[in-house]
Amino acid sequence: MRTLLLALLLSPLCTYAAEATPEAAVSALWRALSHDAGVSADLPALTRLFHADAVVFGGYYRQGEPQLRRTAGADFLQANARIGSKGFYECEVARQLHRYDRFAVAYSVVESRSDQAASQPDFVGVNSIQLQQVGEQWQVLSLHYQVEKPGLPIPLGGGRSGRCLD
Repeated sequence: MRTLLLALLLSPLCTYAAEATPEAAVSALWRALSHDAGVSADLPALTRLFHADAVVFGGYYRQGEPQLRRTAGADFLQANARIGSKGFYECEVARQLHRYDRFAVAYSVVESRSDQAASQPDFVGVNSIQLQQVGEQWQVLSLHYQVEKPGLPIPLGGGRSGRCLD
């Protein structure tokens, strides 16, 4: 029983240390969003990763017309707390990261699949993630994603489809 209690007390420290770099925070974001059917995304990890004032912008096309949606970080977290009937797996295939002091920005290409074993993604998106170091923790200030436009593939920037960075 003591071992279990100690493990529960130390587990947040192990997870916390995993996001001590912006690269680790971006990787943790994609892992936390991914989930099997019948469960939700990893809400405790997402809550830790998203700054309290975070915002999410999403770009996509509906009937050929560009759309842009703005969501408060808290609402984004609430939406990802829902249990899905399908799995949702994020595979980051390319990343460029720039950092200055306690600020970082990541350009990330991600393939999304409802079946993790599928050879082709359901869709591909490009993401701009702005991060801030708060204490020792890197947190997402904003996430802007753009779903691939039909007929205009997103360059993988040296990445390979289906080959996740982590």
